[in-house]
Amino acid sequence: MFVLLALGSRGDVQPLAALADALIASGHEARVVALAEYRPLVSHLAPGAEFTAIDTSLGEALTRTPTQEVLSRSFGGQYLLLRRWTSAMTDSLADALVCSVHSDDMIITGVLGRGAAMACVAGLGCRMTTVVFTGQLPTTHRESFLAPQFFSGWAPYDRWGTGLSWRLSTSLGSALTTCVRRRLGLPHKGAAALTRMADKYPIILAASPLIVPPAPDWPASTRQTGYLCAPPQPWQPGTRLAEFLTRNPVFVGFGSFTRFTCEQDLTAILDTARATGYPLLTLSPSETENGHLSDDVLAIAAAPFEHLFGMVAATIHHGGAGTTHEALRSGRPSVVIPFGVDQPFHASRLHALGMGPEPGRLRRNRLDVAELTRLVTELTTGPQASQYARRARALAAISRHEDGLTQTVELLEQQI
Repeated sequence: MFVLLALGSRGDVQPLAALADALIASGHEARVVALAEYRPLVSHLAPGAEFTAIDTSLGEALTRTPTQEVLSRSFGGQYLLLRRWTSAMTDSLADALVCSVHSDDMIITGVLGRGAAMACVAGLGCRMTTVVFTGQLPTTHRESFLAPQFFSGWAPYDRWGTGLSWRLSTSLGSALTTCVRRRLGLPHKGAAALTRMADKYPIILAASPLIVPPAPDWPASTRQTGYLCAPPQPWQPGTRLAEFLTRNPVFVGFGSFTRFTCEQDLTAILDTARATGYPLLTLSPSETENGHLSDDVLAIAAAPFEHLFGMVAATIHHGGAGTTHEALRSGRPSVVIPFGVDQPFHASRLHALGMGPEPGRLRRNRLDVAELTRLVTELTTGPQASQYARRARALAAISRHEDGLTQTVELLEQQI
């Protein structure tokens, strides 16, 4: 049995659900462990997979409080928020692992569940593989790491710094690790020791080499396979959306971070459409009614990005790993307004690839009309708009030939 710990937002769940389905198609059994709210997504993408729900809501991590607004503005604050959120799922996750993982299972986990998976390896005798979706691995190559702004150019310092970041990534789930180790009667292990132990097991970098360029000094156990793109599912836009798409709008939306937007952000989108005269398509926060916010702005509840992004003139998004890869594959110009974590890295990579202008910036964690107006204009009618479009089409042709899903399944089958 493959047990996939998909802890986090949709960007963490969707690729692992696609992997679960591919493993089942290859004749294996798979179970996905994820937040309860993602049960419908997993059932849709991997109908043959078992599902274990974690009773914690993503909304608890994205609620917009004054404290969270302050903390979310820095890497240190984001780290504290993630650690606090993971602490809330400890008992539920420990139950899922201790009661259902067996010695012949393979745990596939992202960084949040890495220490907990290592505890299962030590206490239950199972195996593990770490899957990462962005440039988190220690390296002295700044273009391959998610925080290039901290590089000094002195290799020993840069190696130490990225190694520290990798250990901190493992320690994000320290509360989960402690709980599982206690349930299994194992002694405490620090993040440094757990990282060294887990690095001896396979690490799969499920990201396009266009987004995360290969680095020769990654841990020896690392293999880069590419984005875990699920086979396309049939989809047709509803009547209202189909009519709006005929106007060739720009998409402005932030995936799971849509919950982190507010009425002022919607107002900024409306004002941008008015200033540019360009139709904008956006995602609607749950408390806001879907439909036309104005003649030039349509808000929708959701749509599959793998289809939608290829139907619009350009995309402006938050830069999550999954969204960034779908933007890359869409053949449309794209630019990121990052909220935090790995999103600034993806923003810089899309710009470096020539897919769009300089990334946008949030003003006090809110969308800014002047910034949105700049981005929409540069993507559509600016002097480099045609160049961005040509480059986006060329990159899409390359990225669509990657088959990260097949390569990942093959790697995992070599380990059983």
